Amino acid sequence: MKKLLLITLSLFLFLSCKKTDKEILNETISQLTSITNIEYDVIIENVNKSHNQNIKESATCYFDFSSKDTLIGSKYHFNVNNYGEQVFNGKQEFSSQNKEELVLYNEYPNKRQVSSSMFMFNSFFTLRKILPEIIQDSTIKIGQAQDTILLDKECYKFDILMKGKFIGIGGEILKGKKQKLTDSINYVLFISKKDYLPIRFGNIQPKNQGHNYSTFSNYKIPNTKNDSIWNYSRFPKEYLRSTYNDYYDGLRKKNKNWIGTEAPDWELSDLEEKPIKFSNLDKNMVLLEFWFPYCGGCVQATPILNEIQKNYKDKGLSIYGIEFTNTPAKALLEYSEKQNVEISTLYNGKNVSKDYGVYAAPTFFLIDKKGEIIYTSVGLNKEKLIEEIEKNI
Repeated sequence: MKKLLLITLSLFLFLSCKKTDKEILNETISQLTSITNIEYDVIIENVNKSHNQNIKESATCYFDFSSKDTLIGSKYHFNVNNYGEQVFNGKQEFSSQNKEELVLYNEYPNKRQVSSSMFMFNSFFTLRKILPEIIQDSTIKIGQAQDTILLDKECYKFDILMKGKFIGIGGEILKGKKQKLTDSINYVLFISKKDYLPIRFGNIQPKNQGHNYSTFSNYKIPNTKNDSIWNYSRFPKEYLRSTYNDYYDGLRKKNKNWIGTEAPDWELSDLEEKPIKFSNLDKNMVLLEFWFPYCGGCVQATPILNEIQKNYKDKGLSIYGIEFTNTPAKALLEYSEKQNVEISTLYNGKNVSKDYGVYAAPTFFLIDKKGEIIYTSVGLNKEKLIEEIEKNI
């Protein structure tokens, strides 16, 4: 009898001491918002098995929440492994590219530019901003899953279901488009039982057999950082320093130098495995688009290119889309059908893109029947492109 009473009492004490979901999340919010500055390591995984995508990036991230800036309310410094640095000092945004010995800066960045780094997405900054809003939003469903161990730490695990909403750039909860208000996005949050700091945050993508996770480790709460990290003058003297606009304008001008030159030859296969060799084409005029899946400008260009092909195919214009990230043909076929891509798609075009000096997508080359490049642009200028086609066809 005493043994049964003891077991019952122990169970009662256990249940009465067990924290509720809200208590755990409020404890985490208290931790997040009490921190003025923090440094941690992060690994970002972006997996999309249906498109054979498996991206993994890592960095050491530092946030200073004492910043008085009016854009995001924080300074940050990201030291990106095998690449360089990304910095916002409260006024200026700049990044370094170590291999290219290059520093690009923006004296007057806007909020989107400051927030667009992949290391801002699903970050400590994001959680600090949105978690208080999440627990107050009755339309967002929060459920505690089975406790687990992650990075050798005992963790609480939460499923966060957003219906018709998603977490956007800059750590804001946004509403989806009207036709997608019924869609749900499932986010997962792992919280350390020891200190209530986040260990992993991201979303699951069942349709694509994928996920987008940020996994945090090696937390440090330093009092200060050397002020030199906020100034791009600290980089070696041999580094080229340029504004983003001037640098990319220079690349565009370099791209325009192709005009009047002979287009490099190439041989690629279309999605039906038919080989296409540029020099063997029976052509009057050829338009090449260098692109990759889900590139914003490429998606916007698709219906326009379909229209141009419809209007000029019988007049001698051939259009080819060269995918240059070497996405597998099967994934491109599924993507092309989904996006209603009607122009001929060629794959494994990475080396061809290098031959053409492509550095961004979409990039276009219009080539005449002699094989000379007569027009090129980074991004689609519909009116100018049609004008050049009309003038030379």
